[in-house]
Amino acid sequence: MARSTRSPARLVIALSVAGLLAVFLVYTALSGSTPELEPSNLAGHSGTVSLTGKVTSVVAGTDSHTAQGLQFKIHNINGKSPIVPIVFHGSVPDLFKAGRDVNITGQLEGTSFVATALTTKCPSKYTSAA
Repeated sequence: MARSTRSPARLVIALSVAGLLAVFLVYTALSGSTPELEPSNLAGHSGTVSLTGKVTSVVAGTDSHTAQGLQFKIHNINGKSPIVPIVFHGSVPDLFKAGRDVNITGQLEGTSFVATALTTKCPSKYTSAA
């Protein structure tokens, strides 16, 4: 009977390489699922996106826990851009107000962006040291 002279190390190396490739494919598939945009490049996108901008105004009398939701408007952080109306239902961060930079996740529905998550950027990180 002939005995195989192949080393089991070859099999281990091949399986390790295949495993690494599988992990890489899963990582790239999951990490690129939500596009990150600014108001100036939101037009034409559908589905869930992450939107970053500066709050220009908050509509008086709106509340995130009512049927109409919290309503506000944002534009690009740097420079002028189209103003995007936002509707948000959920917990509002303590630092939220006009002039703050925000990250929101949601989707464009008609002319308004309906947000499902809202976070504010810490203003101290963006001011110069005295």
